[in-house]
Amino acid sequence: MPAAQQTWRAASAARLSVYTLDALTAVYDRVSGQTHLLAQPLPEILAALQSGPANTAETAERLTADFDIADSADVPARITECLGELAALGLVSQA
Repeated sequence: MPAAQQTWRAASAARLSVYTLDALTAVYDRVSGQTHLLAQPLPEILAALQSGPANTAETAERLTADFDIADSADVPARITECLGELAALGLVSQA
């Protein structure tokens, strides 16, 4: 399955503590005991997935509803890249 069609889910909100620190967001993962510092757009993508699993296109739609995102061919590729980064941190997983 192409990466853009994969469905992703965020770790449960009960598992994560999220704190905004100016331009960065600290996310403490109660399961791993690790704290991750995230820069935009990673916290926004993580928050978009808190409402339920989504693929890249669905995640882009959720973000567009809350943020002024330019209609660009780069958006799905960037979201897919960010989902990979969040997965590497253990904050999202494939559904």
